[in-house]
Amino acid sequence: MINLRKILLNTFIAVLLLINASRLSQGEERGPGKTDDKFFFDIDEIKFPEPKLLRPEFHGNISLGAPFAEGLDESEKGSSKVSDQTEITLWAGVQIFKNLSFVTELEIEDGFEVYEFERCALDWNIFNDKCIFRIGKFYYPFGIERKVENAVNNKLIDRPNPSIKIIPGTYSDEGLELYGNIPFLYKTKLQYEFAATNGLSSFEGKGEQHLDDNNDNISLGGRLGLELFPDLEVGASYTTGKYDDDERLRMDFVGVDALFRKGGFEIRGEYIRSNVERPTDAGGSFDRDGYYIQTSYKLLPEINYIEHIEFVGRFDSIDPDDLVTDEGDMDRVAVGINLSPSHHFILKLQYEMENEATEDKENKGFIQMNIRW
Repeated sequence: MINLRKILLNTFIAVLLLINASRLSQGEERGPGKTDDKFFFDIDEIKFPEPKLLRPEFHGNISLGAPFAEGLDESEKGSSKVSDQTEITLWAGVQIFKNLSFVTELEIEDGFEVYEFERCALDWNIFNDKCIFRIGKFYYPFGIERKVENAVNNKLIDRPNPSIKIIPGTYSDEGLELYGNIPFLYKTKLQYEFAATNGLSSFEGKGEQHLDDNNDNISLGGRLGLELFPDLEVGASYTTGKYDDDERLRMDFVGVDALFRKGGFEIRGEYIRSNVERPTDAGGSFDRDGYYIQTSYKLLPEINYIEHIEFVGRFDSIDPDDLVTDEGDMDRVAVGINLSPSHHFILKLQYEMENEATEDKENKGFIQMNIRW
């Protein structure tokens, strides 16, 4: 089994040794070039100077929100207390050498009661972004919604149901990853991400997946993406691993995704399917699946104190167990509007209509303020 404590201990020791070695030698500033999201939540929105060697970068965001229309059950954090709707993300990274960097990301949520390291990893850029080796804890390379799950980049306040019930929310895991971008055929680009990690454990009620590592089995998988031209990207993901304590039962995930951007317009979608092996006396194996489609349009009005206004719409659908029909089978429609006076502040409003298979429709409203630095 890939042991988290050993990985993190070795990672921190490596960082300290490399920093000490660098101080003994003459430092070198990072050369010009495109800066990617290893260093910032959204480099297109938050403008900072290029990082320099051994000069740590610290960034973060805080989200304050509350529902303004009832209809939220306990699992959806229906409390009207602002503290229960607060989430803070603290990010730190350092470029150790020109081709070696370290990043960590801490999330504090549920009224400051839950602390979770979502990332804590060392990246070695082996060959000009075409081959990068990563060790530590990182977002598992499945689908594309993970790239925008943080409140800074999420255009709505909540996330698509398939990304929190079939895939277990912020799916971070400990292990090894190899990824990169390779020029491919005529003006296209191949993106690859492959990982070996601790893997997932059994599912909870309503088919929701969680993250505990309960055996010695290693999960294998990743994503292949193809950038057909600068505005369109398509991809496919797959992962497999044994999830029970005795390492007898397997759980597989497969997904396809697409993203199109043009000017202020964006449309994205994903389909995820999972097969869960289960003993016959427990009901037998079953499938889970779900999908979402989201579209948005950003306006840049010439209005004082308004940098942009963005309109967002999303439809998602989920079936967490194809053998039964219950409240877990659900369709949702969500619409929202975002107002931003600057890069560092966004006010979001969202209204959502939910249709469960065994209950009447429910309407819900949310408001959120996001500050980033």
